[in-house]
Amino acid sequence: METESDVEVGLWDAELDSLLLRVGERFGRAEPRRRMRDHVRGLLGSVGRKNSWQIAEHAGQDTPYGLQRLLSWRQ
Repeated sequence: METESDVEVGLWDAELDSLLLRVGERFGRAEPRRRMRDHVRGLLGSVGRKNSWQIAEHAGQDTPYGLQRLLSWRQ
C-alpha cells in the first residue's frame, strides 16, 4: 500500500526527471548530461557532506575530477 509520502516522492522524482531532460538538451554529449544528472541527484540526495568527493562517490565514480571538469566548463 502506497503512503502519501511515497506518492509525493514519486511526483518529485518524475518532476526532477522532466527537469533533467530539459536541461540535458544544453549538453551535446551523453557523458556531461550524466554527470550533471549525478551532480543534481547528489545535491538533493542523502549525501552527508555536499562536496565533489562525496557526490562523486554517491554516483559511483572513483574520483571527482569529471564532476569538477563539468562545473568549471565554460561554453
